[in-house]
Amino acid sequence: MTLFYFSIYFILNRNKSEIKGVIKITNKQITKANMNRVKELLGEVEELTPDKFKSILDNLASFHQYSLYNQIILHFAGCSQVAGYKKWKELDRTVKKGQKAVWILAPWFKKVKKEKEEDQEKQKEVLHGFFSVPVFDIGQTEGKPIKRGLTTGSDIDFEELRKATEKAGWTVVFKPLEIAKGGYVTSDNGQIVLNSNLDELENTGTLIHEWVHKELKHPKNGTPARVAEQQAETATYLVCKVLGIERKSVFYLKSWGLSENILKDFGKVDKVVKKIIKGVESNGSNLAETQKDSSA
Repeated sequence: MTLFYFSIYFILNRNKSEIKGVIKITNKQITKANMNRVKELLGEVEELTPDKFKSILDNLASFHQYSLYNQIILHFAGCSQVAGYKKWKELDRTVKKGQKAVWILAPWFKKVKKEKEEDQEKQKEVLHGFFSVPVFDIGQTEGKPIKRGLTTGSDIDFEELRKATEKAGWTVVFKPLEIAKGGYVTSDNGQIVLNSNLDELENTGTLIHEWVHKELKHPKNGTPARVAEQQAETATYLVCKVLGIERKSVFYLKSWGLSENILKDFGKVDKVVKKIIKGVESNGSNLAETQKDSSA
């Protein structure tokens, strides 16, 4: 076993041994099934390829606020963002009819008496066991779109932008994705996939970003992901600046880091920026009139 595999295998098994002996649950059947499934998955760690293992770790990172056991349960249940039934209602979303919950483990604390301190008897909470609670993935819900906070304002109507994109030869489709993922493109077709869980404002900035990817032939041309994202978001920021779209590109660029390649390839980026702006203008946008007013 390589050191990479051994490290995570050790962490997983250490966590397992730490919990062993304290589990005392009420809804035993669900919880026992969860625990057994996790133990089976732990035993499969050695059989994973590096790429598959990296994919699993990337998904686990999106559930970093949960325990390791719950991260594994949510990953293999195919979840992206989860909450309880009541929490989704607070977010103006409802669970679709017929959807089945994913059951995760919640800690069960019990109050016990502590030794008297200055004639005062105090209590403390100690971990007494675990019980299962139901959660639902965002894909199992419907209702009010959720804001991502990357695109915060726009002078361009989303439908106007979508029509310009499709006129350029790309097809825009919607699929429910995790909130952290605005959209994506693939090299095998002309589709741009946007997140149906996000509102039109968020999708406005994302559509430009994915349009840039298509024009730069990502990922088909083999550009490393880090460089491809830098190129795409740099072009997105410039397009958004001209079109009157407020985009917090600095946060996105920081998440991917900066590279000297962005300056070397700036000619490609600038060419795509001009092409997209021209495409929006030629689709009947009021951009030209807006620029005329602002320069007066």
